[in-house]
Amino acid sequence: MASYTYELIELGDDAHGLGCKCCRFIKGTDLPRPRKDLSEAESRTLAVGFAGSVLKDWTKLNAIIKRFEGVLQKRWLKKGTKQRREILLRACPEMPPCHRPDFQGFRNGQKNLPRSRTCPSRAYLWPYINLEDLQQAYPMLLFINSRGRHLPQNFISADIDNAHLGAGWEFKPPKCGTMIFHNQRTPKTYGDTADLADSLRSTANLYDWAMQFVSRVDPGLGLLGLEIQAGLYSFLVQCVTLILHDVVPSQFFLAPHQPVPPPLIPKRGDWVTLQDHMLEAPYRLPQGLDLDRLKSMVSTRHAAATDHVWLLREDPSYFTETLIEWKEHDWREEVCTCLECWRDAAADMLTHAFDDFLFWHEIHRCFKLMPTLETQLARADLEQVRLQKKDELRWAELDEICHLIMIFPMANIRRGLPGSPRMRQCYPLSGKRDAKTLERWAMKRGRSEAERRVDTVFHAMIDCEQRALHQLTPLIQEAQYMLDTEPKAAELVDSWVLNQFADLSLLAELSDQMQRFKPWSDAWRICTVGGMVDKSIAKIMTLSQSLTEAIVHACKESETLYSPASKLWQYPADKRPSKANNSQMRHAESHLDIFWGELEENVLDYSGEDVSEILAARGLRKRKLYRTPKWKDPILAPAAEVNQAPRFGLIELNPNVPKKRSAGEDHAGATKAPKTKTRGVASTPLDEEGVVTVTPEPEEAVPLVTIKVKKRTHRVFSALLPEAGAENHHKIEVAWDDMLQAMADIGMMPEKLYGSVWNFKPTEECVVEGMTRGIQFHEPKEVRRGNKIGPHMVRVFGRRVQHAYGWTAGMFVCE
Repeated sequence: MASYTYELIELGDDAHGLGCKCCRFIKGTDLPRPRKDLSEAESRTLAVGFAGSVLKDWTKLNAIIKRFEGVLQKRWLKKGTKQRREILLRACPEMPPCHRPDFQGFRNGQKNLPRSRTCPSRAYLWPYINLEDLQQAYPMLLFINSRGRHLPQNFISADIDNAHLGAGWEFKPPKCGTMIFHNQRTPKTYGDTADLADSLRSTANLYDWAMQFVSRVDPGLGLLGLEIQAGLYSFLVQCVTLILHDVVPSQFFLAPHQPVPPPLIPKRGDWVTLQDHMLEAPYRLPQGLDLDRLKSMVSTRHAAATDHVWLLREDPSYFTETLIEWKEHDWREEVCTCLECWRDAAADMLTHAFDDFLFWHEIHRCFKLMPTLETQLARADLEQVRLQKKDELRWAELDEICHLIMIFPMANIRRGLPGSPRMRQCYPLSGKRDAKTLERWAMKRGRSEAERRVDTVFHAMIDCEQRALHQLTPLIQEAQYMLDTEPKAAELVDSWVLNQFADLSLLAELSDQMQRFKPWSDAWRICTVGGMVDKSIAKIMTLSQSLTEAIVHACKESETLYSPASKLWQYPADKRPSKANNSQMRHAESHLDIFWGELEENVLDYSGEDVSEILAARGLRKRKLYRTPKWKDPILAPAAEVNQAPRFGLIELNPNVPKKRSAGEDHAGATKAPKTKTRGVASTPLDEEGVVTVTPEPEEAVPLVTIKVKKRTHRVFSALLPEAGAENHHKIEVAWDDMLQAMADIGMMPEKLYGSVWNFKPTEECVVEGMTRGIQFHEPKEVRRGNKIGPHMVRVFGRRVQHAYGWTAGMFVCE
């Protein structure tokens, strides 16, 4: 197969002089670049050759799938890992062994390995063709099914996007026209270079021309896509031929067609993870926009931002622990515990909390107003390939907000990772105020491979030049793969950094999902007038900036904000209940109320913004804050009296001797039978003061709705929602696996997202009535080290589900 991409393997190991693998990754010198010495005639010859190979191999693959797909599935599933590996290596002897081999150059191994042993060009053009992924049971079958059942034109954009390319591939409208793939079925027309004006004159249907316009491809990228597809379909044909080794080749076209087998449902682990979707995405038909899933993820993230604000207002221990986390990741000073630094950290913490709430509320509002895709497409202009104006404005506003607030998690990672407790020893200038950002990211020499890997991946995500080279979504996926497969690297990333990484990942997922809404997304990004969108964005940005300045001023002028080590903040909720601990908890809660009252007053005086009104204007109902009740001494139950049996003499035990009775004994136990009045009307009884007393009717108690659950599930919810006065509740810990299983048992299906985020979404089998929204929890850092959820986080989780769903103690009972 001809090759025109940038390749240096043929020149030898010492001819390139590109440096070590980390330098090559950062500068992108390993990535394929287009050849500039190709003439128009040579490009056209290559394009026709690639197109002919693609359509020829697809025709054969489609014929095999229609006749032998069921046989292929049974044989592949019965084979072991070793047998699958042998078939893959016979089809492609140079197949890379690891997942995403285009990122393998800096993961492990010797630093100065030559490029020919670390970064072959195949890894960049076909990063999803590797042994680690394809030797599993289902990815290969999904790959064969999607490519054999659907035309190559459906994958051309995805194949180009999945390739890991270097500089020089940017779209530049050429003079000779653009490549057209839509509705092209012959080698001469598939990938043909045509002028759009000539295409418009020759196309009878305006919709077809509009589809050609939005799906046009630059000739350089189009030629690359044809080469990728030629190699891909050739590889798949060889694989199915090896699996069907005993079938005569003529039967591939002559055997009768078979019924389409049922869709494959991959067997994953215990819970659904985003990593599974990421693994299977390159092998499936490119999916469109999943609006319901996006609404669910945004709704839970908005609820988490709301809960975060309320927990800072309600729980003193949550407030101080969050403040300590922000102080530990402060870039201004290396080690400083003065009051001024604590106030700076508190200002950062509170501004981040309110910014999170404001912007996620805007995103949630946009999705809430968004009609279904069917409704939008039903009223769209198909000839112009444009959505209705109000729908385009909603998407444009949402797109702009997502790209705008990506700055916040990137900025937090940029300043927080070098100063984090687990990584600050790697950066000598991380705590210097006068140091520039690049100087803070300068790592010492002699650091471990895991430390360098964390540094390289996270620095690439926040650096604009490297994001342009490697793309944000593949970098996020590589970071998640590192956290899942490299324990030493995962230990270096603490929970604060993981939270910022999770937000960045969710925003990138939203942007990618909107990108898939083609061709409509191209229209609103190119044709939409940004006047109304800019006004909406400017309004929320002005409010955010005003609130930020006011909170920073209020924290600096605060007279009630002290170090978390102060006794005023001590909140011994995890200790045994006692009068002293109860008094201290009430004192800390009172001090937190005073601090928030002072903060809101200072913000109002400085900027004129009322925090309560800002929250109320965004539909945030005022919650009843939990406050510790006054201490009541426990009532000691009186000791039970021991009734000793009377002792009788022998004469009293003789039945022949009559027993003596004392005076009045005959009438002591007699009770007078009540006499019912049968004539006249009974008089109303009077009390001692002569006031008429009426016996009240017994009130019917509202029955508590109870739900029967398993013993293991009941144990979890008893910890989250304890009974009043429950003994030893301050010591209760919950295993994370038990927590996941308990939520799944009541119909809240867990899904692992990026970072430490778990999303719990109600399903149709939910046993609690009226469940319409999900909830989001961060997996605590203790769990990742094999421990259980601590009592503090158990209390936080319990309060969150209590506020979100109104669940109460005793609601879940054991079967």
